[in-house]
Amino acid sequence: MRIAITGEKGFLGIHLTNYLRHILKYEVIELGRDFTGGLSTVDNIQWLIHGACVHRHEDPEMVLRLNNEITHKTIDCLKKNNINCNIALLSSIQEETNTFYGESKREAKNQFKNFCLERNTTFISYRLPNIFGQYAKPNRTSFIATFSYNLFNNFPIEYNSNLVKLAFVNDVVEIICKFEEQEINAVTITVEEIYLLLLKYNDWLRDAIFPNCKNKLEFDLYQTFLSYKNYKI
Repeated sequence: MRIAITGEKGFLGIHLTNYLRHILKYEVIELGRDFTGGLSTVDNIQWLIHGACVHRHEDPEMVLRLNNEITHKTIDCLKKNNINCNIALLSSIQEETNTFYGESKREAKNQFKNFCLERNTTFISYRLPNIFGQYAKPNRTSFIATFSYNLFNNFPIEYNSNLVKLAFVNDVVEIICKFEEQEINAVTITVEEIYLLLLKYNDWLRDAIFPNCKNKLEFDLYQTFLSYKNYKI
């Protein structure tokens, strides 16, 4: 199977590329930063995994504008080059919110769904929660990456009691790569609870205590924490 990915150099994109290429042995087309340019040169792809998007901007309204531009340019490229592939959209649970980011995800979902209906191809949208795991960038991709990095470097940490829905990146990748409609299972927990767990892991490591993780979330979180021990920004 030939699969093209936009945003393949991002946190989730790296994991998807590695899993598809090295575990499932599919042919993965990396489209690069100018992904519409790269997309215009490919042929005979079965799936396009569309993950490229803008998550934040100093002007929040620009998140909507820029993401809408990405959606329109991608669809225009597909039409212009007569690429009739199935599409898997990496959306977000924030599509239910009234934020500019959420609105941009709803717009992308509608646009790509209509495109696939016109071309008689399959469309799947994955509503992603907060994802954590190895390769997430501190101060940018994941608050868990930020907390872990700061603990290892004795930097201050600001946390709150907000509820978040979390999923481990390996679990998310396995679901996406089935190319089937499926909900992403997530654990609801507070940011403060995550901070306290990471603080405990830091104490274990400092005192050379064998880890005692109580469930899968804690185990995945502990493995993620350890990956930032020698992380360099």
